Amino acid sequence: MKRSSEDWGPPYGGKANRLFNRPLIPMAVWFAAGILAGHEIPLHGPFLIAALFFPIAALLIALLLFPGLRRGYILLSIFFLAGAFLIQGNFSPSGLALLASQEKKAVIEGTVLDPIKLIDNRIARFTLYAQGLCLPAKTMPLNETIAVSVYRHSPQLRPGDRIRFPARLRPFRNFNNPGSYDYKRAMQVKGLSCAAGVSDGARMQRLGTGGLPFFRGLVESIQGPIREFFHNRLRPRNDALFRALILGERQGITPDLRDPFNRTGLGHLLAVSGLHIGLVAGVVFFLFKWILLRSYNVALRMDVRKLAALLTCLPVAGYALIAGFHISTQRAMIMVLAFLASLMTERERDVWSTLSLAGLVILIFDPGALFTISFQLSFMAVIGILWLAPPIMDRIRRPMDPLAEERPGRSKLLEYFAGLAVVSAAAAFFLLPVTCYYFHRIPLVCILANMTTVPILGLWLIPMGLLSAAALPFSTGAAGFFLQIAAWGLDIWMAVIRFWADLPWSSIWMVTPNVFEIILFYLLIITAFFFKRSRWAKMGLVLAVVLSLTDVTYWVCKVRFNRDLQVTFLDVGKGNAALVSFPGGRKMLIDGGGFAGSSFDVGQMVVAPYLWHSKILRVHCLVLSHPQADHMNGLRFIAKAFHPDEFWHNGDLVATRAYQELMEIVADQRIRQMLPHDLKGNRFINGVRVCVLHPDPERVVSGITDDGKQLNNNSLVLKITYGHTSFLFPGDIEKEGEKTLLNHAGQMLRSEILLAPHHGSKTSSSTEFLEMVKPQLCIVSSGERTARHFPHPIVLKRLSEIGCRVLRTALSGTVTVTVNRDRVRVTTFLEGKDPSKNPLPYSGRSCDTYVRLSQSESRWPAAFPNYPETVTVHGVLRSP
Repeated sequence: MKRSSEDWGPPYGGKANRLFNRPLIPMAVWFAAGILAGHEIPLHGPFLIAALFFPIAALLIALLLFPGLRRGYILLSIFFLAGAFLIQGNFSPSGLALLASQEKKAVIEGTVLDPIKLIDNRIARFTLYAQGLCLPAKTMPLNETIAVSVYRHSPQLRPGDRIRFPARLRPFRNFNNPGSYDYKRAMQVKGLSCAAGVSDGARMQRLGTGGLPFFRGLVESIQGPIREFFHNRLRPRNDALFRALILGERQGITPDLRDPFNRTGLGHLLAVSGLHIGLVAGVVFFLFKWILLRSYNVALRMDVRKLAALLTCLPVAGYALIAGFHISTQRAMIMVLAFLASLMTERERDVWSTLSLAGLVILIFDPGALFTISFQLSFMAVIGILWLAPPIMDRIRRPMDPLAEERPGRSKLLEYFAGLAVVSAAAAFFLLPVTCYYFHRIPLVCILANMTTVPILGLWLIPMGLLSAAALPFSTGAAGFFLQIAAWGLDIWMAVIRFWADLPWSSIWMVTPNVFEIILFYLLIITAFFFKRSRWAKMGLVLAVVLSLTDVTYWVCKVRFNRDLQVTFLDVGKGNAALVSFPGGRKMLIDGGGFAGSSFDVGQMVVAPYLWHSKILRVHCLVLSHPQADHMNGLRFIAKAFHPDEFWHNGDLVATRAYQELMEIVADQRIRQMLPHDLKGNRFINGVRVCVLHPDPERVVSGITDDGKQLNNNSLVLKITYGHTSFLFPGDIEKEGEKTLLNHAGQMLRSEILLAPHHGSKTSSSTEFLEMVKPQLCIVSSGERTARHFPHPIVLKRLSEIGCRVLRTALSGTVTVTVNRDRVRVTTFLEGKDPSKNPLPYSGRSCDTYVRLSQSESRWPAAFPNYPETVTVHGVLRSP
């Protein structure tokens, strides 16, 4: 029997009591709400028992006493409190947390949990089940998981190896910018307590094999031979892909290999998820059903659909086991098993209750899953498919009915591909704000890419790969035969993916929606869906449209028609990146941060998310102070993705790969290069004066250099002035360069706000330089670790002696300075931290505001009132 859209429609339509006929839906919603509440308000010890356990017990007793509808509300309250109670397990104390917060060295003993992942072919990373902290007199037992990085001489380790090694422990940290990825919480959700850095893998000592938890050991005993077989029989690319598709191991997926999947919206194919297990379940179910129907007695005496669903459960569980039984795989298996159970109980038409049951079971066993991207994307995609796809398919089937009578084979084929297109479109559309929020990208070819790749994956790659794995214990030859067939399919699959990815319009970068805008998007969908059925939906649609237009108008005015000068100093670790937003909307990025010898792209992962969060899709001018990694590497992605018109740099040449890539991008994008001799004199951008003070515009570049001191002293020095307020950007200029700059620029250096030269190094910020600049506020852009003294205490002392206050991006996060004609406002991203870590009284305040008054006022206050959220200070910013 065909299912109409009404069978699959949203759970809130139809009769008024429809929701109460599906109790699993409100149970799952309230349980998830409890998890959210418990995550925001963590409780410990007696508070946990008093606030959650006793109310749950009291409600359970009340449940037996109150009949009727009240019992339903009591039950929902129990589920809410149960969710809040279970999430508290994610806040269990760690034995290594204190050592990690102090970045102490320790000797750790534990068992390797997963295969090693190589980063840049030199850094080895893996997860360790830490079982002991080795002290001088004894070994303190541990029971936690940590992330280990080995920087040199990576050892050959396998899952199950027990090792002992010295390491420096570190807490997980975020780049503290608006719109940045919450890496710290992501690691917490994964169950990792801290990171451990090992400088030399030769100091790792093997203690034998063993120590894996029982179930993890069982999984490794299955995966180990298959992994080795793939490695020996396949070339590296195919080995990495089959490990991802069959074993659920993505350690071999490099950024270059992942890129075409991301551009085409096929990144979900690289993780064993609901799609993979659903494809296996579908193929196996119809295979079992076809076999059972061949027997007349079985078909006559038994319900073939129920029996086929029961038999399908075993291959589904087997695939999940082979795929490592990771958290995402467990969730997918539970969802598929819940649907198979609905088939066996003849409840398959109530898909919303089935989906709610799957979500409830997953969250009961793993409450932290609610905060993972994979959980959110999986369930949101299924909701979109169940809600939007059926009514669209109903409209498509009607004109196909005459063809079905004449040519049933062709009709079924057309319906299959039409269904695949509709499902892909429904999932992509419903996930649009969520994918933009997490990935900042809209893949325009995702529907076509899914239509041409999912059939190959489901009918060729996964079946042949699983047959190879199943045949391996019995016949290496048979396993190799199936694997070779799968490898041929993989080559075709990748050719199709690269075809779509190489199209210039395959995807576009998109701004990041905020939570309000995401809610607004779904409000538009809901009200539009019920527009003809309900009066409230018509009023809601009008309200949603008005709010959407208001939101768009606000951001257009803020980004393109702003009246103030805004300079934002981003937290990029030890590096520089500052965004200048001129009145009228033009944008300039001065340096882009970066890490030497690392594939981590600060431009794509740190700077660009801030720009997208701020609804910025174009940066008009890029400025490179000098070609060193911590200033240059992040500019590569910005140059590709944000369509700049001009690229300012000092002309120095270096032989690094990153510099060559940047200059190639500049040439390919036809970005106009501006050297010091092109930038002589003052430039005015909508009333803001921009002046290049250094290096000498007549300087002749002799050739390629690798002298770091020379590169630093040749830094492009910019001064930006608006009204009575000036900013000075000196790059990494050192004392020799400062002396040259003093002789050349003199009084022109006077600026109210200074970006600390060379991140606050003692080789810069000489007394003579600071006395000439006379800054009132100095921004230090450096990492939080102080092992190399960035900023150096001597520099902090010099700044203090001239009455200059300091903000450090490592402690305060993003620092934003907004200037209009008569006042200056300074805000920081983070709230205040431990005063002992702050070199000056207010470093790290959450929001500091400085308002221009009269020239008779003191130039800066000595102390700040201790307000919890906002600090307002009245002072004067001196005219240049």
